[in-house]
Amino acid sequence: MKKILIVDDNLQNLYMLEMLLQSNGYEVMKASNGKIGLDLANSDHPDMVISDILMPTMDGFSLCREWRKSETLHNIPFIFYTATYTDPKDEAFALSLGADEFLVKPLEPEDLLSSMKKVFDKKAISEESHPTEVLTNGNDYYKTYSETLVRKLEEKSLKLERANKRMEALYKASCEFLTLMPTVDMIQKILITIVETAGYEQVNYFDYLPNERKLVLSASFGFSKETETTYHDRLVFSLGEETGLVGKVALTGKIVNIPETTADPRWIPLDTSIHSALFIPVIYEKNIRGVLSLFSQQPNAFDSSDEQDLTALVNSLAIAIENQNNQNRVQKQLDRLSALHNIDVAINSNMDLRATLNTVLAQVMEQLSVDSSDIIIYNRYTMTYEYGAGIGYNSRPKENHEMRQRMFFAEKAIMERRLIHVEGDIEKTLSPEVAEIWRVEGLKAYWGIPLIARGEVKGVLEVMKRTPFEPDEEWYAYLETLAGQAAIAIDSSEMFEGLQRNNIDLRIAYDATIEGWSRALDLRDNETEYHTLRVVETSLELAAAMGIKNDDLIHIKRGALLHDIGKMGVPDEILHKPGPLTDEEWLIMRKHPQFAYEMLSPIGYLHRALDIPSCHHEKWDGTGYPRGLKGEQIPLAARLFAIVDVWDALRSDRPYRKAWPEEKVLEYLKEQSGKHFDPMIVEVFLNLLKKKNSEI
Repeated sequence: MKKILIVDDNLQNLYMLEMLLQSNGYEVMKASNGKIGLDLANSDHPDMVISDILMPTMDGFSLCREWRKSETLHNIPFIFYTATYTDPKDEAFALSLGADEFLVKPLEPEDLLSSMKKVFDKKAISEESHPTEVLTNGNDYYKTYSETLVRKLEEKSLKLERANKRMEALYKASCEFLTLMPTVDMIQKILITIVETAGYEQVNYFDYLPNERKLVLSASFGFSKETETTYHDRLVFSLGEETGLVGKVALTGKIVNIPETTADPRWIPLDTSIHSALFIPVIYEKNIRGVLSLFSQQPNAFDSSDEQDLTALVNSLAIAIENQNNQNRVQKQLDRLSALHNIDVAINSNMDLRATLNTVLAQVMEQLSVDSSDIIIYNRYTMTYEYGAGIGYNSRPKENHEMRQRMFFAEKAIMERRLIHVEGDIEKTLSPEVAEIWRVEGLKAYWGIPLIARGEVKGVLEVMKRTPFEPDEEWYAYLETLAGQAAIAIDSSEMFEGLQRNNIDLRIAYDATIEGWSRALDLRDNETEYHTLRVVETSLELAAAMGIKNDDLIHIKRGALLHDIGKMGVPDEILHKPGPLTDEEWLIMRKHPQFAYEMLSPIGYLHRALDIPSCHHEKWDGTGYPRGLKGEQIPLAARLFAIVDVWDALRSDRPYRKAWPEEKVLEYLKEQSGKHFDPMIVEVFLNLLKKKNSEI
């Protein structure tokens, strides 16, 4: 990266050159006079120096002479860049001192950069010492130097006296463009600078609002409070009407200079003390951004130099406003993305539909800057309309008939499946009922866009304005996006409700099937009649006492209902045998948990209910079947069910024995604690029975 030393006592010139060079990839060093520049260069050699001429302490001519006399600096390119020394004699003197280039301000940035490149290219071709013959004779140097200096100082003092105030004002105003203040604040500060520094008396700025085609007074300075209040109350123009001078300047894009307001019929006499005015359009890429107006109590106050200087200022102002608008547009895009995210969150959280629609409408109101909005839901089965949600209305419908009238345009959007836009005073074209609603709400513009999801119309998103409004393409695009989100919200709600209904129906069907299997088992195995229903009920009570909740209880219920489903694989002669079973028959009987697993495992719906049918004959000490599981290897559901199953079986009559007394059953459970049964569950079960008995 090449290093450039800039030597200039003018802070504005230093700043402008620094910005230009840095933006084009150069490193910049700065000095406010030749002495400082020379010291800086000796300590840190630059690749080039660009120097002004007229400076305090050591001017540019003296700097160049010392530069070429230096053993270490003489071969570094030297460019003069001046607005004061413009005579051919000045250039000849500068080149005689060894300068590589002599440039006169003002110069286009491209021309300055091109000159620098030319000097660098010339230097690259020859690395020899500087070829220019330097003026070394002291007497000749001082004679020419003194003559040049006196002549230029005289010219400079006259020019500075005339331009100082104006340049200072323009510079200060230009500096405001680099701030990050909101546009209105930035413009207000510029107006203050123009009045206080440049000598203008009064100034204001009209901001153009393209969506509403209006010019609005947004900043002013120099007026009395009374006049300023009058301006703010009256000076709002809608382009296309009789807009006065400000509107004409905005429409034509041309400067209007009025030397004497009292003689100009276009002048609106809001302030009789004003005698001359200057109106300058603020334009960016042929698009109007606003109008700057200056006023004076003296006639003929503004000349061509004012027009030229202020035109340069408003050009910079237009760029600054556009940059601010770009920042605003970026922020708006971010806000709109955030709004869509919020709507997505509302949709995906399966919120109540009305709450989701209210979220959508809140974003519609904020992002589209409308005055009221609602969502009408369409029922395609009954072909009826329902008011989903709404914001910003002056009144609410009191009966169904009035609601129907409010849906006049919504029905049209649904039937025609397209955006409906209505604006202006259209009461005469509407039915009396609809016209009355339009009047009460004070509406001036309406948009109704159908909500379509998966090819079906779900409803209508309606937005309204109470003032004239001309949306741009981005507004329409975002309206369509929000309508799409609203359609998705309604469709998702319908799908979610349908899914819930289907899940409930499916669960009822599954459970009815399971209960049917259970009843079939009871009918096949007479000895266990009603046994299943009892153990299901008691197992759920025990599970609840152990802290088991929600879905886990459902799976325990299903497992208990199907605990003997494996007996479907046991032959009737074994299952219904009245006497004791042989060893071979017991081998077959003990396979029924395995049969249960083989029958139920292909059914995914019953996977979590398999523990009881397949493991309820396992024992705590590992002596059970079919796998000989031990302790907590046995699933919890099977461990608790095993206790309830044995408890109910011992209390019931069997063909081969009578039911045991309750005391004997309880003693057996205690005796089998730690053998057949989980000791902890036995304790919970006994406490449960004790509590139930005490409540009877």
